[in-house]
Amino acid sequence: MARWWAAVALLAVAGVSDGADGRLVDVVLAEIGSRPVTLSDVTLARALGIFGFEPSTGPITDADLTRYLDAQLAVSEAAQLAVEVPAADVDRAWEASGGSALAGRLAAAGIEPGWARRLLEANIRVERFIDVRFRAFAFVTDFDVDEALGPGSHDEAARTRTRARLEAAQVARAYESWKTDARQRASVRKLPGVAGPWPAPFSLGAGAGRK
Repeated sequence: MARWWAAVALLAVAGVSDGADGRLVDVVLAEIGSRPVTLSDVTLARALGIFGFEPSTGPITDADLTRYLDAQLAVSEAAQLAVEVPAADVDRAWEASGGSALAGRLAAAGIEPGWARRLLEANIRVERFIDVRFRAFAFVTDFDVDEALGPGSHDEAARTRTRARLEAAQVARAYESWKTDARQRASVRKLPGVAGPWPAPFSLGAGAGRK
């Protein structure tokens, strides 16, 4: 196993280093099952603003890596639940993320559009997994709303906003609890001795990410 990790890390570094100065621009950070997760995987997800990321050009942190790995655990669980993502939905997500303009930025960064489309599809799958697994079971009573709003008169719009906020909090807590359990059950391995922050290997520039 140690030799496998060393070989993969060496290939990742050698394959995408700048030939002029040997600057490291990519590295294997972790493994899910038998699949390596690279710095570029996390960078592209963050640049697209998916899996709960905010688009950024700053360094990739250990927290970013954990967020990406958690999303991949949700992708795997969604597959087990047969959560489907029609091609038309991926097309809409692609256009919402920039469409042809995004394709141009990806090309400038040397990234295949198909890679970005697969990540967008995975993000939709995670969102639908959360809907099916957690949001469908969130339940906020009128008493919960009354208690959150406090004394006094409140219009229906305020009640609707409060109900939505309480439901979102329920879903977030349930998802966090699931992720804690999923990490213990899954075969997820961070590369020993590798720790962030890491410089982002590329940038898609202004305008990238979901709208």
